[in-house]
Amino acid sequence: MTSKNPCPPNELLFDLETLINSAQPRRILLIGNIDPIFLDDYLAQKRLLSQECSVTHISTNQLDEFWSLNERFDVGLVLNLFEHIPHETGNRVLSKLRDVLTPQYCIALPLHDQQPTSSWALTDLFSFALSKVASYDNATPPLSLFKYNIEDYKKTPDWLNADNWANPQLWGKYWW
Repeated sequence: MTSKNPCPPNELLFDLETLINSAQPRRILLIGNIDPIFLDDYLAQKRLLSQECSVTHISTNQLDEFWSLNERFDVGLVLNLFEHIPHETGNRVLSKLRDVLTPQYCIALPLHDQQPTSSWALTDLFSFALSKVASYDNATPPLSLFKYNIEDYKKTPDWLNADNWANPQLWGKYWW
């Protein structure tokens, strides 16, 4: 990789590989200035099992292609992107990932408290329902890893069942 595309810390790549292995996606969206070589082991595993898997990679300077995407991906990964685009554009990227492109994704970026030149605060990411997974303080710049998964977004409350329904005999029969 060139100096423009700094190598992410090994711990970050390991955490991303763990996510990929647990999700077992068939379609991966990779966004940012990063070499997709770290996905080679997973792709080789899929080939060995005769399962299809594709990676769509969009670098920062190809972000126009991102806006035209309308297909669904199983997992999205965003690395070395938010440092190079305006904050408002980053908000739009996160919105499109969450609402249109994928049910789960991970992003790595420096936070303002880690690197003063970053425009991203923890509350910005929490507002997109992202949860913090890890921090990599030894990276240059220090990075934080966040993930979103629609399955984890909102748990069904304990009280939402037939026992607490006004008319339990009608539970599941009528939809308003």
